Amino acid sequence: MSEEVMAVPAAGPAATPKHVTGLINSQGSAATRAMREQARRRRDAEAKLQQHLLQTRSRQSPDQTVSIQH
Repeated sequence: MSEEVMAVPAAGPAATPKHVTGLINSQGSAATRAMREQARRRRDAEAKLQQHLLQTRSRQSPDQTVSIQH
């Protein structure tokens, strides 16, 4: 990611873009971090559920089936 970020230009035909240099917070805002954490937890839960479903299928006898509804 570039270290230069274009600022919002001022209104009008004579306005020129301004550049701000400095470090960019790679973590993002608090809301972004919360969304990433929620997504990570959801992926972990889905993986755990998938693992449990596979274990359940392997334990069942051949004449029994697990119905999965999406």
